[in-house]
Amino acid sequence: MGRFASTVPYYQRFRPPYPPAFFRRVARELRLTGAQRLIDLGCGPGLLALGFAPFVRSVAGVDPEPAMVAAARDAAAAAGTALRLVESRVEDLPAGLGPFDVVTIGRALHWMTPAPTIALLDRLVRPKGAVVVCGASPVEGAPNPWLARYDEFRLRVAPEKNRGKYGVEAVAFFAGSAFALKQTLGVRIRHQISVDVLVGRLFSMSNTSPEMLGRRAGRVEARLRAALAPFAGPGGSLREVVEARAGIFARPARSA
Repeated sequence: MGRFASTVPYYQRFRPPYPPAFFRRVARELRLTGAQRLIDLGCGPGLLALGFAPFVRSVAGVDPEPAMVAAARDAAAAAGTALRLVESRVEDLPAGLGPFDVVTIGRALHWMTPAPTIALLDRLVRPKGAVVVCGASPVEGAPNPWLARYDEFRLRVAPEKNRGKYGVEAVAFFAGSAFALKQTLGVRIRHQISVDVLVGRLFSMSNTSPEMLGRRAGRVEARLRAALAPFAGPGGSLREVVEARAGIFARPARSA
């Protein structure tokens, strides 16, 4: 807690987006009718919670970072959406919360401890409910020729070299639990971004936040701009292909 405080101004604006088509696709696969209850764990500024809000009856978000909760509250107010927010670590959620038809987890699974998190999900998720693990990131390879240079730079300048922390695989996380992978889906979008966006995205990450980089932040920004300059078109424009993904985990159906 506290490590994301300085990322808040950058997180919502510059992280790879979840497009509207992604929320529609997931809602269709889950057969959401507007009658369900949904909670987003590690909600950050509310990207998933607010994206799914039109498809459910009620939506809640949980995050341990006060500044992120405040950002989610502001975003919900701007969207005119009722969003219940709880400032808490997942492992410390009150016993009276729930149950829910859908639990979503975005870019937060790698911060969660499997055993207590799965125990919580056993309690939070209705018998026929689902856990949806979501992510959105640029597609590697030819669609984004600048990405390898960007990732190499980001990992090289990060003061905290915990690279393995960000590679948590959802299937492994739920191995041995009551929740099994039922379906995966992805939605791709193509759009134009700027070098400014990629600078902001660097600052939106906990291990390259302004707080973590400290006095180096200005020099790091200048070096990143120089590294990306060969890939940028007029005005610093770059093409980006983003894939938003969801893994739907559910308990096995009981036989009659």
